[in-house]
Amino acid sequence: MAPALQAEDLDIPGVSLEDVPDDYGRWLIHGPQGSGKTSLAATIAALGPTLLIDLIGERGVRSFKGAPGAENIEVMRPDSITALDDLFWQLAAGKHKFNAVILDSLTAVQKMTMRFMLGHDETAVREIRKGAAPADQRTWGQSLDVMIDTATFWYGLADASRERPMHVIMTAQTKMIDDESTGEQHLVPDVQKGALSMTLAAPDYVLYTDLIENPDYLADPENEPEELHVVRFGNNRRYRTKARVPYALRGRIPAVLGKKSPISLVDLSRVLGIAGVPQKKKESASD
Repeated sequence: MAPALQAEDLDIPGVSLEDVPDDYGRWLIHGPQGSGKTSLAATIAALGPTLLIDLIGERGVRSFKGAPGAENIEVMRPDSITALDDLFWQLAAGKHKFNAVILDSLTAVQKMTMRFMLGHDETAVREIRKGAAPADQRTWGQSLDVMIDTATFWYGLADASRERPMHVIMTAQTKMIDDESTGEQHLVPDVQKGALSMTLAAPDYVLYTDLIENPDYLADPENEPEELHVVRFGNNRRYRTKARVPYALRGRIPAVLGKKSPISLVDLSRVLGIAGVPQKKKESASD
């Protein structure tokens, strides 16, 4: 019997699990309009300088103005998909000041990509009188490539091996799809169907923002909000959420977060032990 193939036989150096560096956070936040996606994403800015890429069709800056850490956010508004690509290469070179980047949103990237492929202006209403040919198979294929690359390589900015790794947070609108085999309805990020698998596979954490009734509202309507902004965490087929939770924390994090107080990506990252998030200093006995 031939000996088992070893990594050194292929001239590939092996690395023990303990020596593998920890990457920074990779997050995807999806949910319906007004459910708090951008506000939640913006909480990462408590760590320091953060770049928010505010694309056409989103413009969610108003939702976090005045919030803790908002002063650390710098907003950029690329007006084309090619400008967004240029920005990626600048960040990939590592010559930047940011701890995190927020791409708001993948749904907007999809729309801008299709307009670019069809030759339409990406910043204005199409001139209806001129008419336009519908998207064909080639157009959809090119758009699919862009969306897959966006998920693959933008999340790569969080790799620990980079000169300056960043936390990468993306948002997306939500759409409902039917599972033909089971008849179930699933809530998924609103991106091209062919790009959905990579969009969900690339991040370590996929969160779903939601609004639920506040059980304390009827008892104290003057001081309690009627609805609560919550975040669905963990692995859930209906909401297409997922979480690569450390072994020691499995089963210890609630499936719904934010019922008692708003959540922060920094606090959640700290609990999960994500790199690039310093632990809180221990309080002294006198404190």
